[in-house]
Amino acid sequence: MTHFFRILVAALAAALLTAPVASAQSAFAPTLSAPSNGKSLARGKAFTFKAKLDSASSASGVFVRVAKSKKVDAEGLISDDLYMRSMTLRGGTYQHKTERYPALSSHFLNKPGKYYWQAYAIDCSDGTDDCNIESEIRSFRIK
Repeated sequence: MTHFFRILVAALAAALLTAPVASAQSAFAPTLSAPSNGKSLARGKAFTFKAKLDSASSASGVFVRVAKSKKVDAEGLISDDLYMRSMTLRGGTYQHKTERYPALSSHFLNKPGKYYWQAYAIDCSDGTDDCNIESEIRSFRIK
């Protein structure tokens, strides 16, 4: 083997060993439970967002976001969110019951229309810069 060829093989091996490994984060993305996709909900009436997270996940928290559009930002989160809250773990399910603000006309719960929601977990254990592990995006309607 020539000296140049040995150096080339060594450089290639080093590059492969230091290359980022494909992230397994998608395996630990929250799974949405409620409300179901396209569900119609009564205006002004509180309801509960629910999501599950794989027990093998090392996530430090799960959050819910609500927006008028399913457009996502560079990190994969729905952007222009109207509502974002931390979810609480209860009996193996992360939950958040919406707050009722009857006097606040701008609160999404008081405005009929189509909305999108997404849950995400925070997990930086694989060393990536993007620690958000996003769920699918679902819609619901306030009627």
